[in-house]
Order: sequence, then structure tokens, then C-alpha cells
Amino acid sequence: MGVQLDHRLRGDRRQAATLTPKAADATVADALLTEIGPAMTKTTTRVLAGVAVAVLAAAGVAAVVHYRQGQTPHPDERAHLDELEARMYDVEEPAKDVAPTHVGRVLRDLNRNQGISVARLRQWIAHLRHGTLSPEQAAVAESDFDALEREADQRGA
Repeated sequence: MGVQLDHRLRGDRRQAATLTPKAADATVADALLTEIGPAMTKTTTRVLAGVAVAVLAAAGVAAVVHYRQGQTPHPDERAHLDELEARMYDVEEPAKDVAPTHVGRVLRDLNRNQGISVARLRQWIAHLRHGTLSPEQAAVAESDFDALEREADQRGA
């Protein structure tokens, strides 16, 4: 399954930036439904969660690429950034009776392995919303979202 998903989701970064998050979601959903059918296993759930985080992170990369080109983020990219931020908030403020989520483990590993914290990712999202990223910050933000996408891919594969 991973090879077919990789084939459908990976590609040239410039091409990925032109793929809207909605189109990326549709591609992911089509690939998964074709591949797994109605049966959902624990592994499938983990892969789906990894793909979801990877798609949200890819939207962050695309938003930064568009920002660097002088464009405002596409409405779908903004919606995906909102969703990513909501998931990060859930990780920062987890319910006491809920087990750690896949997203939480991805973000924990990203911080441990690469020193990229949830606070830093949320800061990039806030700067994107307000249009206040410097060129240097935009380069780092793009790299951070790309690292999140890779981390989610590695955990979901």
C-alpha cells in the first residue's frame, strides 16, 4: 500500500504546491479506498492518521511557497492550516482520560529528532495568517513543515 500512496502523493515540490489541499485529500481518499476497501485495521488507522498529518503539513509547505511568491494562502490551505493548528492544540492540551494520539507522537518525535516544537509550528501558522514572515523565516517555515510531512510519512508507512 505504501508504494502506491507514495506514487500518488509524492512528486516535485513545485507540482505539490499547485495541488490544492482539497485535491490532495481526494487523491489520498481515492488511493486508500481503492487499496483497503471496507476493512479497517489498526495499521490502516495509523496509516490514515499519518497521511492526514502529511497532507496538512503539505498544505503548510504550499502556503509558504505561495507566500514566498507574493500570494496569499488559498482558502483550502488556510482551512488545512486551521485544522493542523487545532490538532496541535489538542496535543498541547490533551484530555486527561485520552491516550496519546498519532499526531501527538509525530509531533513529539519531530521535536525530539529535529528540535521543531509545536509552538514553533504554530508561530509559523500565525505569521502566515498575518503576512508577517520575513524571507528568512519563510525558508525556515517551509523546511519545518516539510520536516513534519516527512516525519508523518515515516510514522504512517
